[in-house]
Amino acid sequence: MSFLSRIVMRVAREVSQNPEARAKASEVLEDDVKPRAKKAWSDAQPKIADAKLGLKRFVKEVRDEYRKGRDGE
Repeated sequence: MSFLSRIVMRVAREVSQNPEARAKASEVLEDDVKPRAKKAWSDAQPKIADAKLGLKRFVKEVRDEYRKGRDGE
């Protein structure tokens, strides 16, 4: 693994020193990566909200069961 990490670090250093590569990376980031990430985030929001509601329901059920057992019902 150290061999692979050394290669990756060396390539990253060389690319960071190349102005053309940095410009291309910046362009790809702005034109491709960011829009896809924003779309994925907005598409995931309903699923996250559903999971949040499900978790709240589960916590309420567990809390109610705990309270029933504690009160001796």
